[in-house]
Amino acid sequence: MDIRAKVLSGLRWTVTARFVGQLFNWVVTIIVIRILSPEDYGLLAMATVFVSFLLLLGTLGLDVPLVQNKDLTENERRQIFAAVVLANLTIFAGLLLCAPLIAGFFGEPLLSSIVRVMSISFIFEIFIILPLVQLDKEISFKYRSIVELISTVFASLSVLLFAYQGLGIWSLVFGSLILNAGRTIGMNIISPAWCKPDFFFTGLKHLFSSGGFVVLGRCLRYVHAESDKLIGGRVMGADLLGYYAVAYHLASFPIEKLSGLVQSIAFPAFSKAQQITNKTGAYFLKANQVACVIAFPVFLGISCTAPELVKIFLGEKWESVILPLQILALIMPLRALGNIITPLLWGIGKPHVNAFNLFIASIIMSISFLIGAQWEAYGLALSWLFAFPVVYYFFLIRTCPLIGIDVYDCLKTMIGPAVSSFVMFLSVIYLNPFAFGSSGDILHLLQLVAIGIITYLSVMWLFFRDNVLVAFDLIKK
Repeated sequence: MDIRAKVLSGLRWTVTARFVGQLFNWVVTIIVIRILSPEDYGLLAMATVFVSFLLLLGTLGLDVPLVQNKDLTENERRQIFAAVVLANLTIFAGLLLCAPLIAGFFGEPLLSSIVRVMSISFIFEIFIILPLVQLDKEISFKYRSIVELISTVFASLSVLLFAYQGLGIWSLVFGSLILNAGRTIGMNIISPAWCKPDFFFTGLKHLFSSGGFVVLGRCLRYVHAESDKLIGGRVMGADLLGYYAVAYHLASFPIEKLSGLVQSIAFPAFSKAQQITNKTGAYFLKANQVACVIAFPVFLGISCTAPELVKIFLGEKWESVILPLQILALIMPLRALGNIITPLLWGIGKPHVNAFNLFIASIIMSISFLIGAQWEAYGLALSWLFAFPVVYYFFLIRTCPLIGIDVYDCLKTMIGPAVSSFVMFLSVIYLNPFAFGSSGDILHLLQLVAIGIITYLSVMWLFFRDNVLVAFDLIKK
């Protein structure tokens, strides 16, 4: 099976499993949000800022050269595994000791216990890296997708059960641990890759050098994307941060759930394309074009129907989420497109370029968040809206020349979906008062969704038909 067939097969399996799993997870998430309080989500956001950041360090970035390097010896593999073991155990111990300091930073004593429990994730991280690397090298997604689906469903049900039992924030904490445990066990069953660690590190300097740029890039990407919670938590406190965190979660939900898909398929695909063909630029444009067709209408649709979505699914206590959600959803198409660039640069062996891109992005976004946090949740949302377009354009002017395409070629793939989605957005806003029922009525929302779908597809088919045909061609194949 050639690279194109493998990627398309993997895409079908991964999309199907992710769609089923995340549809189920979406329903459970909505129910759980209605049960829990803004403070619960604020505390989770505070803890996750640190734990998720440190999880990025757990692989030392060595998973990327492991996938790329075809001539890796068994001894090198054992040494890399030993390095991962040491890194994760060190982080685990460090979090146990430093949890009170994190709680003190935010002024929330309960965070100390939360962080200590969440640190157990680093034990699971030790045993999942080699199976995932093996699956990536083989571009094998079928059984991986099934494991992800089963783990997601089981973890979601656990969170729901815990929430109904009144565990509050702990339902979210325990749910994340169950998800990590399920993935680790499942990946080791379908792709056993255990080896004895070798703690005598010799001849790995070149891999650590490459991995260093990867982990630096991941950390910088996390800083530019997640420092809003760090700054917001310090300025606003758990309750107000909870409203922003839920708005951000709802707006970015499709991105967060699809980013794993993008990383797991795009990186090995771009890596393989770089090795056997010179069409990486064409693959990138095709991926960008298809992503635009989906991302722009989905996120602008969320923005223009946010009042109805929040009132129907979350209830009155979450109405403060509406405006931040509307603002954040407007910038999410560019966030989705930005997620394609990192695996592209990894795949063509340019992790240092990615690291520098994200370093600049971290500076721009952090300054923006520091300013925006003074106006609480709305200010943080506006920070994304005004600053990230600058960041994304910077990404493009640094990346496109490396794969032999022009920035304009990339921007051109956005025109059709962006224009059609904007027309859809205006149509829904204009016709909203004429739809039957009140804004808290499901029938009212369904009418708006129908208006949006019909408008978007009509404009795309009449004026930008090529974009639609490209997307249909990918789905058909």
